[in-house]
Amino acid sequence: MFGLGSGVASAQDARTVYAAMTFNAEAGPMRTSACLQLTERAYPATAWWENAAGNASGPDRAFKSVIAAMKQKDRGALLKLTDPTQARDTARFDQQANAFFQQFQSIQLLGVPRAYEFDGLVVFFGKFRSQRQTVFVPLVFAYEGEDSFGFLPSRTKTVTFNIIEDWFAPSGSPPADTPAYCSDSEVKRATHRVSLGTSTWRPSSLLLTGAPLDAPGPPSTVAAQVKSTIDQMRAALRKSDVDEFFKYMTPEGGGRLRQWFAATEEKDRDEYKTAFIDQQPFFVFDESPLIVVYTRTRTSGVQVLYFTVTADKRLLWTNSSHITVSDQVFKQGPLFVAAGSPEPFRSVAIK
Repeated sequence: MFGLGSGVASAQDARTVYAAMTFNAEAGPMRTSACLQLTERAYPATAWWENAAGNASGPDRAFKSVIAAMKQKDRGALLKLTDPTQARDTARFDQQANAFFQQFQSIQLLGVPRAYEFDGLVVFFGKFRSQRQTVFVPLVFAYEGEDSFGFLPSRTKTVTFNIIEDWFAPSGSPPADTPAYCSDSEVKRATHRVSLGTSTWRPSSLLLTGAPLDAPGPPSTVAAQVKSTIDQMRAALRKSDVDEFFKYMTPEGGGRLRQWFAATEEKDRDEYKTAFIDQQPFFVFDESPLIVVYTRTRTSGVQVLYFTVTADKRLLWTNSSHITVSDQVFKQGPLFVAAGSPEPFRSVAIK
């Protein structure tokens, strides 16, 4: 089934890379200038996982063993290689194992060009070819201490894993062995660094560029535009000019809100207007073309608004009712906690 020959068994030296975070807007994914720092290992183009050399690293040994167990339909071997937490659910494990065994009869593993280590995980991106398509599929392993790694048949859904999967193997895009990294300038401009995971093994960190809207001195171009845009949106709602308000939204978001306004009662529409008018922006992260704005309200606490920059440099409120992985980054977790502190985001500022 595997047509590639054997090759060097180990990866090149690990290096630190910066993955450009994807923002899944209503109209489709867009690359942002937010950068996730993680460890990358690059592999040769040959079928290194078939080499029996004994000097491989812990992650490489685990990967080789799992691929061999799948090819041989060896349930017992695969169970021993599986992370104990997932191995305990035998019904779920059997379901996953049978699916792997069946799939490996009809697909070909063409290569494994990259693996990433972050937040207690190792993710190998295997390029698989079936009769219909060629795609990258992540195979995930959990760090268990002392260079030992357990396979996760049911993939983790941690926020950093989701970020990396969206970055390396974006949905709807042709597979590319080398992903798009952040530029040096995008990394150097960062003002804030936040760890989204909890593991102490290969902790990742997200680099962001932001500032309070009331920072001393003249406001930045982005800060001034954010304040102006939100002021105009609030002014439109105060006049009940919803058509003017919709101009500051993406077509998808504006269309949904227009339908809601037409179907709901006046009381609910008034409550919506009041809630938006009450928002006071206080901090902005410029991850152009994504702008993340944190606001405060008297009744609801901290809120988050996403804006995207159009071709003619206008800001449009984006994902007003669209939930994505980005919400796990900006609306939950340590970054959201930092937003609500007495000195917002000071705890994650780069000193």
